[in-house]
This record gives sequence, structure tokens and C-alpha cells, in this order.
Amino acid sequence: MMRVVRCPDCGALIELPGGTRSGDLVECPNCAGHALRVHEDAGRWSATLAYRVSCPECDEVMTLPDDVKPGDTVRCCDRIFRLTFEYGAYAAEEA
Repeated sequence: MMRVVRCPDCGALIELPGGTRSGDLVECPNCAGHALRVHEDAGRWSATLAYRVSCPECDEVMTLPDDVKPGDTVRCCDRIFRLTFEYGAYAAEEA
């Protein structure tokens, strides 16, 4: 049985790789840079956007937690950055 989820951004059906577990991240092949966090509940699979942000110092890409909101902070390169949200994406700025 093929396991699929629908991308919440573009609507495409995405086949889940073998071994995918609830909570894993998968890429949407149609949405550049979007990761999807997949969830399984009673045999039904769903997906939510897993937002990512690049460190302004080293360009490391960090996947943000599900409950992230603008104004939260992240740490990278021994520095703290405040998250902003515009045009459907997060950015990290000097705190």
C-alpha cells in the first residue's frame, strides 16, 4: 500500500519513502526549501509545513519547532537571533 500525504502549500500528493515514521521530515519536490513534518494517526498520514530558517552568520539551515511564532529566538554560532515572519517565511535577525 502506497503511503502518501498532501503538501499543505502546493496540494501535491507526495509518496512517503519506506521507513518514514510519524514526526519525520520529508521534502516537497514542488516547493523549494519546504520541509513537511508527517504524522500518522490510526493509519492515516497527514503533513504540516516545517518552517526553516538560515543562520545569518554561517548559513546553517535550522528546522524550527512546530509551535514557533514570530518573536521567538534561536541560537546558532554562539549568538541569539530573533525570528520574524513575512511573505510566508521565517527569517533570523540579530536579537
